[in-house]
Amino acid sequence: MKNKCPEFPYWGASYPDARCINGKLYDLDNCNDSGLLEPHDDIPCPICRTDEFIKLDPFGWVDYHIEEMEENGDIITLSLETKAKELARQDYIKYVKKIKANY
Repeated sequence: MKNKCPEFPYWGASYPDARCINGKLYDLDNCNDSGLLEPHDDIPCPICRTDEFIKLDPFGWVDYHIEEMEENGDIITLSLETKAKELARQDYIKYVKKIKANY
């Protein structure tokens, strides 16, 4: 598969440290003894597999929004959980757009 996704910061680096290979993220700082890249935690690429990336919720943004609602005194119901998932989805879409714009 030809790589069409940009390299970008992902694992806390200030420089591009992630590369998409066949739809999975590889850590550019993680090579095996032969110098080959190793996949990292089976994370879907946010660029070419955006929906799968969002579903995985690797940054825990759904929980963040639920906790925020609880701190505001809300009782978490199914509809509020759905709202938290939608807020997290919007955050992930912004994240992907930022990657595309910057890299």
